[in-house]
Amino acid sequence: MACEQKLFNLSALAVVMSCSLPAMAFNSLTIFGDSLSDTGNNGRWVWNNTQNSLYDEQLATQYGLRLTPSDKGGSNYAAGGATAVPTLNPEDNTRNQLQQWLTQTGGKADKNGLYIHWVGGNDLAAAATQPALAQTIAANSAANASAQIGMLLDAGAGLVVVPTVPDISATPFLLESVISAGLGPAAAPAIQAAFTSLNAAPTPDLASRQQAIQQALREASSTISTNPQIQQSIAEQLIAAYNAAAAQSSALTDYYNNVQEKALAQRGGNIARANINGIFKEILATPQAFGLSNTAGMACPPGVAATDCTSSTPGFSSSQDYLFADRFHPGPQVHSIMAQYIQSIVAAPVQISHLNKGIQEMVRGSRATLDSRYEQLRYQANPVGTLGLFGGYGGSYQHIDGSNESGNGRETTNSLTLGVDYQLNDSVLIGGLIAGSLDKPRPDDNYHYDTQGVQAALFTHLRSGQAWLDGDVHYLTANLTNIQRKIALGKQTRTEEGETTGKLWGARLTAGYDLALTHWLTTGPMLQYAWDYSHVNGYSEKGSSSTAMRFGDQNGHSQVGSAGWRFNTHVGAVNPWARVSYRHQFGDEVYRANGGLKFTNLTFSRAGEKLDKNWADFAVGADMPLSDTVSAFAAVSQTGGLSGGNQTSYNIGVSAKF
Repeated sequence: MACEQKLFNLSALAVVMSCSLPAMAFNSLTIFGDSLSDTGNNGRWVWNNTQNSLYDEQLATQYGLRLTPSDKGGSNYAAGGATAVPTLNPEDNTRNQLQQWLTQTGGKADKNGLYIHWVGGNDLAAAATQPALAQTIAANSAANASAQIGMLLDAGAGLVVVPTVPDISATPFLLESVISAGLGPAAAPAIQAAFTSLNAAPTPDLASRQQAIQQALREASSTISTNPQIQQSIAEQLIAAYNAAAAQSSALTDYYNNVQEKALAQRGGNIARANINGIFKEILATPQAFGLSNTAGMACPPGVAATDCTSSTPGFSSSQDYLFADRFHPGPQVHSIMAQYIQSIVAAPVQISHLNKGIQEMVRGSRATLDSRYEQLRYQANPVGTLGLFGGYGGSYQHIDGSNESGNGRETTNSLTLGVDYQLNDSVLIGGLIAGSLDKPRPDDNYHYDTQGVQAALFTHLRSGQAWLDGDVHYLTANLTNIQRKIALGKQTRTEEGETTGKLWGARLTAGYDLALTHWLTTGPMLQYAWDYSHVNGYSEKGSSSTAMRFGDQNGHSQVGSAGWRFNTHVGAVNPWARVSYRHQFGDEVYRANGGLKFTNLTFSRAGEKLDKNWADFAVGADMPLSDTVSAFAAVSQTGGLSGGNQTSYNIGVSAKF
């Protein structure tokens, strides 16, 4: 909704307040890496690449940004074939990419930018060709990649995403390499036969995948000889060689990822580790859950790289939904899964930061009920020695306009309050209350939680002539349960769940002055200052998959000052009142949360959506005497000028005096 449309419905007070659109999650996106991330420097490694976008392009679209190759003046420095070190590829490597970026930016990073550094696949492929030096090569590349990430952080990068390298043993590259090494000059027709077999075989699980690979190697051996015994002998050799190479390559991949992990943990910084290797293993185990049917073959024909491959290329296979586009690169569906996966990790702390707001919202209903009680007392003070009892229900509803990082949401609060007060003398009333809250915040389409809280408060109402002062202090303990993050991964929607606890300390002071205009109408100014300090305990999600995360403790500080005007009427059976207030937030501008995937010790921090600094609140209510000792009360209030969606609150209750 445009600002003009929002302001049209507000009063003159709200019109003077600023109106802003939801802030973008990041100001920029900068990429360093190899062909998995290259969007045009050396090519685009996905079939039909003028139509299909890579994972980083999809992330850019999600964040409302453009991503173009650095060769065209853009911020994507990734290049096909790149390694982490120049010794393996002097022309294309992430060290040179980073140096180019540092030169162009003057060594300064965008603190509100998102950076991705993902390299290692080509380093591991090179290391695998030198078994005696494989670990040394892998360790050197991992250490250099980690040092480059440190340079990014030292330059001021706000958040760096560092994905793990997926297991190179799962790629068709390994099968091609084994056949080429085993059959030499006769490998070409054998490779063709192997992939014809692989492409025809569904692989719904790891066992069927292994069987399909063994059958493909048997088909490869059949191109060498028509003798069944020779075929069997060659097949057994190829299968044994493949199994050994797969084990070595898998171990080498884990070694690289572990070396990098340790180096990054030692370096520290705001690093979001994305377990792409883990999500690939889950795809291999249950591909159908992700919308794939074949994890061993490839859509592009042998010898044709994905950057040169289209669905019209002779030999292109469209019979199945393939994990791989060519021998080394994933297909477009997998790029979408990777984009969804990384986005879910990056968004998680922002989602979790809502827990602080959820705890603070839990006192809204009881405070509204107490405010209605204050209005009753301002209308007609109790005689000295009077004991009062009151209780009521308070609730609220807010529709949340989503940002470019989340969908729309809603928040509802519900509380029951029971209070008692005592008129100590002509000027002083003291009291206390207890309240229970049961809320169901749904901040966005992919995140929700439930809260249950118990609150205790002490309050006082002071009057001296026409001036009055209300004060109350609150303490609340809360259980936050059914915390759910929904994560779309291809055709699968996964839910990670957790629970935690929290607490809140709060206090308010409200002062006013009554001006009697007539015997039935009183008006006057009022000022209020409210403090709220909330704390949410850290927790780990219950799952153990590649998407499960853990989160640290978080704190929130809200300090809201208000200036307003009120009207009270005294007309008999129903005594209406009205209040308009301008509110300003002096506390935190944002709430921050930190977290990381459970598989890593690395954590990163992100600020939640920016909180509104100024808004208006409009309230109307009534005191309704039912007898000399019993009265009912009700009120409704509406905010105006909140950028994320305005809130409606309401309460109803009854009081008695003895």
